[in-house]
Amino acid sequence: MKVLVLEHSRLFQKMLTELLEELDCEVDCVRSGTEGKAKLEKESYSLILAGQHIFDESGADFATYCSSKQVSCPIILLTSEPNETLLKNARNAGITDIFPKSNFTYLRESLRYYIEGQTNIDVKGGRVIYIEDSRSVAHVVINYLKKINLDVTHFTNAETALKSIISEDYDLVITDVILDGTMSGTSLVRMIRAQNSHISEIPILAMTGHDDPQRRIELYHAGINDYVTKPPIEEELASRVYNLITNKRLLDQVREQQKSLYDMAMKDQLTSCHNRHSLAEYAPKYIHDAIKYNFPLSMMILDLDHFKEINDQHGHTTGDVVLSSIGELLMASCKQGDFVARIGGEEFAIMLPHYSASEAMAKSEEIRAMIELRKPNGLKITASIGVATLSDIHNENYDALYKDADQAVYLSKENGRNCITLYSDEAVEKTAANII
Repeated sequence: MKVLVLEHSRLFQKMLTELLEELDCEVDCVRSGTEGKAKLEKESYSLILAGQHIFDESGADFATYCSSKQVSCPIILLTSEPNETLLKNARNAGITDIFPKSNFTYLRESLRYYIEGQTNIDVKGGRVIYIEDSRSVAHVVINYLKKINLDVTHFTNAETALKSIISEDYDLVITDVILDGTMSGTSLVRMIRAQNSHISEIPILAMTGHDDPQRRIELYHAGINDYVTKPPIEEELASRVYNLITNKRLLDQVREQQKSLYDMAMKDQLTSCHNRHSLAEYAPKYIHDAIKYNFPLSMMILDLDHFKEINDQHGHTTGDVVLSSIGELLMASCKQGDFVARIGGEEFAIMLPHYSASEAMAKSEEIRAMIELRKPNGLKITASIGVATLSDIHNENYDALYKDADQAVYLSKENGRNCITLYSDEAVEKTAANII
């Protein structure tokens, strides 16, 4: 970018020149409006930075020149003491913006943002799906998009494009409004917004050959984020595309952070299983669905035997290895839809939808045997397991089901550990009688 600086102070000229050269700009400096006019008659510039003395009464001829010659590049006024005459002359010259001269730190950042925003539009790695039935228009637009390092997939009709949007990951949809085929661009926008997934949130840029207010309102109601008229101006298209993709990436980062925070709140960091809080939130939903859709539901609670001795004899680091290994085993041995949670130091719970009592007992025996064979860190580990199956006596109450499964674990420990107990009133009465 070539920049003309009109500034009386040589020191400030030097400061601006150093800053602009850092931004890869070619700089010419003059000290008066007359010198500035002379430069503009011979050279073309992408940006003009002018101190306020250029626009006061003595420099009004420069403002007149800029206005009469229709200087097309942006003009930025650098000032610390604006006044009415100054602002009038600056407006007549077609001033683009005013930057404060007194705060050089702010001025530096403002110029950096302004110049880098003008020259460095680069959406490297962005994926765009572009729907346009005119080959000639598509050729021009695709070239524009590739100049800012976008990967472009082009379709000529909305029906085929929609299938790709659903099956692939894109950062932006650009679509013409009037398309060949049964689906228009507006219909495509509505179909995307109706998707019951993250696809519904993809940014959409519409392109239309008619800059009609009613058409724009219709497009915004359908769900577009922005629009451009055809044929698009290259710089405008690049800026709008850059803004839409940049905003999407920022939102993606926010969602990832939210997911990470959610996982931290709802999952056990050592074992990657869900935690007790997560179990308390989801278990009532499992019970509600089991009753509503009339399918069996069982709950398994598993307690590692003599785990305190492992920590005492081998250290807590070894204990963590054991817990992590058991958590991994449980997650791997359960099918999709089962819910595995670490609910205490060495205690785990598993919700088993669609498991009857006999099926839950068989699953528990499978897990008990796998734990006994696992031997994490060379240590023999066993587990006492309790199972309870949802019935009318629980009255849709998660706490009641949990209490029964927990009582069954206690019975397994009373019966010598490394075994499984299915909760029943008879089992509880028998154990109580033995204790007495």
